[in-house]
Amino acid sequence: MRIRAVPAAALAAAATIPFAPSAGAATPAASIEGVPRVDHVVVLVLENESSGTTWAATSPAKYLNGLVPQGAFVPNYYGTGHVSLDNYIAMTSGLAGGQVAPTYTDCLGINLYTCVQDVSTAATISGGSIADQVEAAGLTWKQYADGTTQPCVHDSYAPTSTGSGLPPGDSYQGNGGTPAGNGALPDYADRHVPFLYYSNIIGGDGKRCSDHLRPFTELASDLHGAGLPSYSFITPDTCNDGHDSPCSSKGVGGPGGLASADLFLQHNLPGLLGYLRANNGALFVTFDEGSSSDTSGCCTGGPGGTSGFGGQVGMVVLGAPVTTHSTTASKYDHASLLRTTEDMLGITTYLGNAASASPITGIWSHTVSASATSSPSNPTPTPGGVIVPADVVGVPNTSAPGGGGAGAGVLLAGALLGGGVLARRLRRRGRREPRG
Repeated sequence: MRIRAVPAAALAAAATIPFAPSAGAATPAASIEGVPRVDHVVVLVLENESSGTTWAATSPAKYLNGLVPQGAFVPNYYGTGHVSLDNYIAMTSGLAGGQVAPTYTDCLGINLYTCVQDVSTAATISGGSIADQVEAAGLTWKQYADGTTQPCVHDSYAPTSTGSGLPPGDSYQGNGGTPAGNGALPDYADRHVPFLYYSNIIGGDGKRCSDHLRPFTELASDLHGAGLPSYSFITPDTCNDGHDSPCSSKGVGGPGGLASADLFLQHNLPGLLGYLRANNGALFVTFDEGSSSDTSGCCTGGPGGTSGFGGQVGMVVLGAPVTTHSTTASKYDHASLLRTTEDMLGITTYLGNAASASPITGIWSHTVSASATSSPSNPTPTPGGVIVPADVVGVPNTSAPGGGGAGAGVLLAGALLGGGVLARRLRRRGRREPRG
């Protein structure tokens, strides 16, 4: 995808557009457990960095750290396990790895079909996934998967599939080694796309999967068109999420690790944040787990509602209902995040370990009813009636504390980093990062 610059005159005009409350805003509604009701919840997950590295003064994630004054910082936020898949399943169904044993190894050595059956059996017993809850509430959802060019991308979903990696394992593992084709690029990983692992989504005629698991590049058109769904889950590919170090072959984000993750955020968050501030939405940015040596944990997100051991990773929360420059010292984990998102969407039945978790509180500036939005003083209407603020063209909201961070990048939202330029594919095992 080519990155297209915005003309300087347009940038200057757009940057001066302030955010102002809508004159017709509805009276705030009562919150659930002290958590505001919103129209849009977005969860964006990065990979494998402990809090002491990510949020340090010497961190290479300068843009991410520059966002902290614009929102709320949750330093004592923890992963629940120590590979990828167990954490992603915890965020979307409240189940820890011990309750779905194969996810403790990213389902290493078993094919995608078998892994899905194991996850789905446990999830069905505990109430399903948040996708099921969202649809039952009459709301909408999408998983935006980076590194894909088609909807519902995954390795073979067949009982007898042997993949092409470690037989009979899933060969769509990213790290520069995912086989090309079927809409997958080399850095796309199935294990970072949690909604693939629920049989009532990936199975059947495939329509539910195709409708909801979309390429990340579609985020731009949704911001400009009908708008975001009620619930969005964003997973960058294994270069852009910071997992790989160095990255396989990408021209943008090539260094890998936190430096690459920060570039991804810098190029993509300004437009998303502008939309959420204008349309009563909240964004959670966190990591699946900490470094492998960090086995600290807290709360109820571990096996059977015990403390997890995924390490301290931290979180920043941004958007319309968030108190800027705020911090909470309370401890939270992935089960807490799930319960908080359920509350935000008006859902009061809690999945798995979220039933015993505490929601994230103490960082909210107000409680807003659904559809009571704050809008720019001169919004641009869209076919879906969604407000598109100046930030959606990639101009940081200069009226907010921090101004979007130095060097935030001036890009059209249509230039979101989806595919990138792939100069070469590295398949040698020695150049790949560990799984997780």
